[in-house]
Amino acid sequence: MLVLTSQDLDKLFNAELAVKAVKEAFSLYSYGKVTQPQRQVLTIKGNWWGLMPSYTDRSVTVKIVNVIPENKTKGLPSVQGLVILFSPDNGEPLAVFNGSTLTAIRTSAASILSTELAFPSRNIGNLGVIGAGTEARYHIKFALEYFKVSKLMINARKSHYELAREFGGEPVDLETLLKSSDVVFATTSSNSPVVLGKYLKDDFHISSIGAHTPEAREVDDEAIRKVKTYFVDSIEAVSKETGDYIQPIKNGILKNTIEIGRIINEGLKVERPSLFKTVGIAAQDNITALIAYEMAKKRGLGINLSI
Repeated sequence: MLVLTSQDLDKLFNAELAVKAVKEAFSLYSYGKVTQPQRQVLTIKGNWWGLMPSYTDRSVTVKIVNVIPENKTKGLPSVQGLVILFSPDNGEPLAVFNGSTLTAIRTSAASILSTELAFPSRNIGNLGVIGAGTEARYHIKFALEYFKVSKLMINARKSHYELAREFGGEPVDLETLLKSSDVVFATTSSNSPVVLGKYLKDDFHISSIGAHTPEAREVDDEAIRKVKTYFVDSIEAVSKETGDYIQPIKNGILKNTIEIGRIINEGLKVERPSLFKTVGIAAQDNITALIAYEMAKKRGLGINLSI
């Protein structure tokens, strides 16, 4: 069995490969070729934990992941976990992955993919990133690899000055970011909206990865009212797990939603202004883990363990 660390995963994945992995995952999910029972969500000491199994005819994965915002004050990632990959043929454990990094890679790749569907030329203008944690860092890293970005702006409660220096971006206040950005990545653990429609341009794309409970919001109603294409990773998942979908549906603000896998498989056009809402699905972990394992075997990466 291979153990793949955060450093191993960084060596294996660039933006192109990560996007390819999640594109395959969403496509397979839309075709019904990935089986993934609804995520089991637990609240432990007030924090969100998720257990995410899935399988295809090539791979079985189980992820245990948590979101603990207070970790930031301890110098720890707010998202942590493990992903375990098994053979579907003989049940053999094949690999264990650093779940924080694998999650950051597949989540940021999903945001990149959603943006490419909205901006096929890959010239996305100004990019605004809200948040300064692990997810924000991977979103910025992959976006700068994948797209032509005119200006990078970052806003967060703290640490965004360091992140801006690292990537050559500009630390700005939230209003400035929203007014100036063509693409916004919301990567926060906030329970109240940080994407405010009153400040947004007439033409934009948003990828929102936060708000993991029915009561939590990362995007306000005014922003959703402006959106022409609202697409998601899984209608089943968002309808149970995020206030950014549940509340606008309940209030009659959100009428039409489409899954990203269907957009990919049917070649549908994403009309801007657009919003991609993702809570993360097990299919992403499954395919990303499988690709990482196959590449690690070829390149001799990882630590071999016998159990």
